[in-house]
Amino acid sequence: MSQGKYSPRTPNTGNHINYEFKYNCHGGIAPHYHPADQYVSTLHFADYDEEGFDAYGYSAFYRSGIFAGHGCGIDRLGYTENEYMVMSHDEWMDCNY
Repeated sequence: MSQGKYSPRTPNTGNHINYEFKYNCHGGIAPHYHPADQYVSTLHFADYDEEGFDAYGYSAFYRSGIFAGHGCGIDRLGYTENEYMVMSHDEWMDCNY
């Protein structure tokens, strides 16, 4: 596993039930998008599990709850991809257990 690219708590290591990535970043079923409607990425983009985390294990929100961008937020442990990338190898390994 690459340090930073994948969260140590990717969906296949978590305890949640649904591994389908058909939800929006809020964890709700993304509504059907019709081209005549305004596209709202936080509502219509369906690339998250039911808890609001993507296949790499990241959400779309910072700790503060502010939208960070799709897949650019914190993971289930509260760290972002960039935070993992600057951790020492030992710190990162501690997050894996």
